Amino acid sequence: MSTLVSATPRALAPARTLSDVVHNCDQDDPLPSGDPRWQDLSEGRGDAAAETLVQDLQARQSEQIIHAAFVSHRGAGKSTELRRIAGLVGEAYHPLYIEATVEMDPIRIESEDLLLNIALAVEKEMRRIGKSLPAELLRRVEQWFADAIRSTKWAQGYDANVAAGIEGKFEIPFLGSMFAQAKALMRYESEYRTEVKQVLKKFPGTLIQNVNDFLEAAQQELGGRALLLMIDNLDRYEPSVIDELLVVGADRIRSLRCNLILTPPISLLLQPRSAQLDASYACYDMFTVRLRRRDQRYDEFDGKGRDLLEQVLAKRIDLDVVMPDKEVRDRLIAASGGGIRELLDLVSWTARFARLGGEKIAERDVEKAIARRKQRLRDQINVNGWWEALGHIAETKEVGDDDKSLAVLFHRLAFKYNGEGWYDVHPLVDELMRERRR
Repeated sequence: MSTLVSATPRALAPARTLSDVVHNCDQDDPLPSGDPRWQDLSEGRGDAAAETLVQDLQARQSEQIIHAAFVSHRGAGKSTELRRIAGLVGEAYHPLYIEATVEMDPIRIESEDLLLNIALAVEKEMRRIGKSLPAELLRRVEQWFADAIRSTKWAQGYDANVAAGIEGKFEIPFLGSMFAQAKALMRYESEYRTEVKQVLKKFPGTLIQNVNDFLEAAQQELGGRALLLMIDNLDRYEPSVIDELLVVGADRIRSLRCNLILTPPISLLLQPRSAQLDASYACYDMFTVRLRRRDQRYDEFDGKGRDLLEQVLAKRIDLDVVMPDKEVRDRLIAASGGGIRELLDLVSWTARFARLGGEKIAERDVEKAIARRKQRLRDQINVNGWWEALGHIAETKEVGDDDKSLAVLFHRLAFKYNGEGWYDVHPLVDELMRERRR
């Protein structure tokens, strides 16, 4: 769990050496709010998803609760935009940011996991800001949890450890409690986790009520600011997992009495499984940066996308020093397909290859990095049998009605662009398809 702090980030000097290029482009962490490396890409994306969400949050009526889904392709910069949103609405909201794949099982997540983590994150955050939740509330929730799972093997082992003094001393009793220790249990698959979850599933209403009691108690201590929960990284789970959590279980999630921003996989919006995602949540979809028109070649440019991505690089790299060749920049930008993470990863590996033979990035270094990426893409497509689905997208600029079309979107082998909302394959996938035809 982490909070979003609005302190001004320390500026990262643009890289003037190849090693610094690797460092500046290889950082996977989203940019904090106010970071000087942030670049407004809305004109290239052709949408105003983040800005619209900010406006809706700022216009919220006091009795209104916003449950939003912020949707985009993985690697499009969604986490950075979430942090920026938190900074922009900081006067009216107290944001609390939770990375699902960090705090919970990175493979499978259920409502019990999410609710438990929300309760613990809120309790910890309130202590951090010096406004602890009422002790009576904490004792009541702890007692309910202990009573509910007392018969499980894990609880019996826990009680035995406490009796033997193994639990140790904790500064805050609640943090050392069985309820809090269950968070670690829930993160990894085990016989104990299955047993505890089965018990909790028998008390869905009580669990939600306890979480809401935490949320309401926290809200009363925030001095007029509204609590805003941001659950990030949900798009890293398989769509079927998040469909079960957010769509099938929508009534449970929407019963939470706080403002909530979720990040489901884009495929749940494009091809609903059990029900429409936007029937339960206000959806704000953010496109990939468009570099060209749909009728142009993959190495051609049209619009502002190309220049905006060059500005992204210029805030991390002294381009005149380490990447002075415009053709080199164009090749890297075009090969990214408009994906921010794709671009930074390609540049990082290009700099690694360049270090072996010089002080500046040359065309040969770019092609080595691209060849490395293409090898991985080709193996991934071959193993999963995705050539036909990708060929359909490349030809029609639309996604098909099959699971493989959604899979290639999930794995960033195809992107959705602005304007008419058209799709296309990753430019390096197009190169692979042309090589196969030859």
